[in-house]
Amino acid sequence: MTMQDFLSLEDGGYISPDQAAALNRDLAAKALSDIAPDDRQNVLDYLLNAMAINSVEYDIREKIDALIMDLQS
Repeated sequence: MTMQDFLSLEDGGYISPDQAAALNRDLAAKALSDIAPDDRQNVLDYLLNAMAINSVEYDIREKIDALIMDLQS
């Protein structure tokens, strides 16, 4: 799943564990400038939840943390 796939989900849409892993990897490669201002809160909410439930793979956590910090600033 890509960020665009995620952003096009309807409210209450389901993301499988495999889709979440792919989405996390896609987001780890993104910079703040890659995310439209209107989509940033949605991406931030997803990432905070993903980190809270420990579903982000260890090798990309640093990049996800950096993106979260950028989204929060």
